Amino acid sequence: MAKLTEIYHIYFRSKLFNGIILVFSLVTIVTFCSLGALVYSYSRDSVLGKERGLQAETAGSVSRYLDQRLDQAQDIMLTLYQNQPVLSDLLYCLRYDFPSYIQNRLNQYIASGGSEDRNIETYVRAQMKKKDDIRQIALYSRSQRFFFVFNSSNTQGISWISRDGDDVQRAIDAMRGSRTASSRTAGLNSILGLGSGDYTFTFDINDPDTLQNEGALLVTYSAEGIRNLLRSDPGTAMGSQLVLYPNGQVLFDSSGKWHGSYPHMQPLLASQGYAKLDRASYTSALWTPRSNLFVGAIVPAAEMERQYKGLKLKLFTLTALGILIMIGLAYGAVYRHARRTRILIRAMKQAKQGNLSIRVPVGSQDELGEISSTFNGMLEELRAYIDQVYVSDARQKQAELMALQAQINPHFLYNTLEAIRMRAMIQGADDVGEMTFVLASLFRYSVRPETIVRLEDEMAYCRQYLELHRIRHRDKLHYSIKIEDGLREAPLLKLCLQPLAENAVVHGFNPKSPDNRIDISARKEEANGESCLIIEVEDNGKGMEIDRLLAIQKQLAGRSHGGAVDSSPADGASIAPPPAVSGPAAWSSIGLRNVNERIRLQFGDGYGLSLASQKGKGTRITLRLPLYAKEEDHVQRLDRR
Repeated sequence: MAKLTEIYHIYFRSKLFNGIILVFSLVTIVTFCSLGALVYSYSRDSVLGKERGLQAETAGSVSRYLDQRLDQAQDIMLTLYQNQPVLSDLLYCLRYDFPSYIQNRLNQYIASGGSEDRNIETYVRAQMKKKDDIRQIALYSRSQRFFFVFNSSNTQGISWISRDGDDVQRAIDAMRGSRTASSRTAGLNSILGLGSGDYTFTFDINDPDTLQNEGALLVTYSAEGIRNLLRSDPGTAMGSQLVLYPNGQVLFDSSGKWHGSYPHMQPLLASQGYAKLDRASYTSALWTPRSNLFVGAIVPAAEMERQYKGLKLKLFTLTALGILIMIGLAYGAVYRHARRTRILIRAMKQAKQGNLSIRVPVGSQDELGEISSTFNGMLEELRAYIDQVYVSDARQKQAELMALQAQINPHFLYNTLEAIRMRAMIQGADDVGEMTFVLASLFRYSVRPETIVRLEDEMAYCRQYLELHRIRHRDKLHYSIKIEDGLREAPLLKLCLQPLAENAVVHGFNPKSPDNRIDISARKEEANGESCLIIEVEDNGKGMEIDRLLAIQKQLAGRSHGGAVDSSPADGASIAPPPAVSGPAAWSSIGLRNVNERIRLQFGDGYGLSLASQKGKGTRITLRLPLYAKEEDHVQRLDRR
């Protein structure tokens, strides 16, 4: 019962939870409704687009078919002009009466010695046999006023035009010279025996020598060929297809509804895909300029709507179901996330109060699980960082204490050294006076308050130190200092080079050798996309044994405090000093260890000292530091550490 009360409180008393669910529910409803409307609109537009594409494709197919028929008719006419015997026979037929033509054919046959009879009749029959979709070919004689008609049923005959047949004559005159499909008068259709579904391409027949018009060639096709084309095309659009003459006469109607003049030609041609004809319809119209015909595809809107009739109900059902499922899932997900979020918030509050040992159960590997894991890792890193800062601060305080102890009345020491120098100069001990002056300069530099200095200043300090020993050993010590261009202003930690020079003098100098040499160089190096400052101190002294070298390298590679903390960060804890190297490595001074530890504490384990040596040939100490263009960048890096 208590658990039910807690669940009731979480679900129905939490304002945050209720607000989230309310917003999510509204967003879900709006999203699903919008998505349903978009899907419906897309599906409808897809059906319409597909069907309009089929309409345009069908109209284009019919247009290409009509153009192909025109090409066939032109081919018949061109081939006729290329066949001289047949053309001569045709011109004779059109100029004279039929008995004279028959007599001429007989005379030509006898003159040819019984060879093949090449005349217009055999030519026309051959063309109709090759092109079986031709309905009729008719030859019109302008002077004799007759038609020589060849039908696809292998029948032929002559039809005369009466003197009072002016309408037929005008139709022929209008068709002469036209290479487009033509509608004809009823009288001409009667003479040729054609129906309203036949269309004709007409070509002038001219004498090539005199260019005088002798008549016309009429090639007629049946609209049944268009119907057969539509039946054979599996991609034919819905609705009906129309082929119209420019004057509005119907050449072909796949629905069989329209004959004669089409009353809706203007809205059909003017529409942009939708028109109100005898009923609301989706349309596509195409003009074939070569045939001078209009091809139209018409799909009634009611027929189109049947294609997506059940889509609305399906989308409504799916939308409602999706809303219910999403809201149910949201309730469960938000409840689980709210409970886990409260656990995380409580842990953050305890961490804020200083309890860094608190940990959050990770649970599922989702966003909250990742946040919990990151939070736990952050607490671990925070404890380690506090410990590291504690160690660094302790070492810094130790170094400051040593520096304070060294600064015992510096003005008194300056004055004392100056008095000694003046006394030595008076007594003629110039070398003692020079050494005293160098020593005073070294002391002034060492007690300067700055912690970040220029590379050039640090090198000058090393030069003074080496100069002091050169005077002491009476020119048995030689040294050189080289700084690569552009590095003189590079910032670095103060007093990180002098211990290296001191190590070379103390452990590398051979009093019996007149040529003890110490070379110090500084250069820039690119490593892992980061600029580094490389400083090398090399001597030609005694060097060291391999076991001694390995022991010192191991000491420099490790951290005296293990890379973390030397003791618990509790109040009153102390920092243990680094263990001294005994035995063969005892020569490694506290100065080298101090420099190495300072650098690695400040910049990380990727920086510090490295050592290379060979017995009898000398030792090389390499110092690696990050390179900064400005002192401010160096200081910021130290502050972040």
